[in-house]
Formats: sequence, structure tokens, C-alpha cells
Amino acid sequence: MSEEKAKYRVTRLSFIVNQLVHEGEEVEYDGEPGSALEPLNDAAKSAKKKAEKKHGKTEEVKPPQVSVVSDSNPDDGEPGSGDGAVSEDLASLRQQYEELFDKKPGNKSAETMKSEIAAKRKELGV
Repeated sequence: MSEEKAKYRVTRLSFIVNQLVHEGEEVEYDGEPGSALEPLNDAAKSAKKKAEKKHGKTEEVKPPQVSVVSDSNPDDGEPGSGDGAVSEDLASLRQQYEELFDKKPGNKSAETMKSEIAAKRKELGV
């Protein structure tokens, strides 16, 4: 008996397993699902819940809105520094960076991540 493969719908242009995947496409993915993947079957829902629990998210995950982060020091990590929107935008940038480059951004600033993401998208023609 084989295990059901996790199947997702892509909610925004993403770089998944070294491949550019367009919004609306359906993919099978056995890695940890990010915010751009909407679960379509039980295996995917289970993987999504596990990932959310691991990262401390308990409410339903909504696709992040693209916006400009203008915090002079978004990576200071101090509780209560800045508003919730800045940390959500920073999380979104980190997710986009990770999807495009297949690695974590480390301690890069929001501005650095934005410029590197823009350069990569230009390189990919998106």
C-alpha cells in the first residue's frame, strides 16, 4: 500500500524544486509547504498543518499581500519593534527568497532581499 502524495494548487508565481511554477497550477510536492501552496488533498492538508505547527502558526494561512517594507532595521528581532504588518511583510519576503533561491536568506535585510529577489525575477524573465 502506497502513501498518498501531497497535491497543492500554487497561489502565486513560485520557484519549487528548481522549477518556476505559475499561479493556479497544481503540483505534487513532498517538502515542507510554504504560504504559496494551497492543499488539495488530505496528505497536503496534513503536511500544511505540520509545517504551520512547526513555525508556530495556528490560524488559517492566507496568501501574503505584496507590499513595500520600509522599516530601517527589520531584522532587529526585538519584540514590539515595529507593527505586525512589517513582520508579516518580512516573513513574506523571506518566503519568496527561499522559494526563488532554494535556501534561507539568513540575516539579510528586507532591502537586500527585495533587490536580490527583483534581480532573480528579472533573470528568470518574470
